[in-house]
Amino acid sequence: MIEYHSLKCEHFVQRLLICLFFVYVTSLFATPLVSIYDIQFTMNAGFDGTFPSTYLNQTVRIQGVVTATGFDNGRVFVSMPSGGAWSAICVEIPHNQVSVGNFIEVQGRVNELMGMTTLTNIQNLRILQHNSPLPNPVSVSVHDALTNEAYEAVLVRVMNVRCVSKLNGNFLATISDDTATINLGNGFRSNISDDLLISGNQFQHIVGIVHFSFNRFSLHPRSSEDVLVIKVGQQSSSWGKIKSLYR
Repeated sequence: MIEYHSLKCEHFVQRLLICLFFVYVTSLFATPLVSIYDIQFTMNAGFDGTFPSTYLNQTVRIQGVVTATGFDNGRVFVSMPSGGAWSAICVEIPHNQVSVGNFIEVQGRVNELMGMTTLTNIQNLRILQHNSPLPNPVSVSVHDALTNEAYEAVLVRVMNVRCVSKLNGNFLATISDDTATINLGNGFRSNISDDLLISGNQFQHIVGIVHFSFNRFSLHPRSSEDVLVIKVGQQSSSWGKIKSLYR
């Protein structure tokens, strides 16, 4: 009887050691969870001035809240809940798999697509929470949105800007706040009225995602709700010279 119990105990210890070894080996090869900030932050401009991620070509896991979906029909933007500089990243997830406000965990490979740090080869997408609060848009100058790598993929707000000229195709217009001029993009196929994009129109603010391609930054509103315009119109006895519209 003593020999039986001894043998049973020995088998239990062996199984326990095997399980512990399996857990240890699995942890060695598990995809690391990396903050979006760490993936994005770099002071090295690289050979082409696009500030490539220090995690380039590595497979990582990230967690964050979805701030925008449906960019060019195949990308979303994911941010740390706190927002701010270096806080967001572009992720190649079909827009119908996640919604704005989803807090997600996802695994992917860090790539530089036309200079834009992007998570590709997506696997193991999990929605951890619905209806998470979005980070507040970061208020920046047009110059910062146009030149500062820290705001790539970040939800930002530019204040007191005017429409310089209307454009066609992938860009809606050029806008300026006197520090610089930037293209207003249409990557989200937003429903902004053409009537708002008239040269000389003044905007109290425009919110959007900062995107990089073709060696330049552009600002992309997600919808008409991202635009608050002070429209300079014709004087009339009922409305006056300035009308404020919220789109």
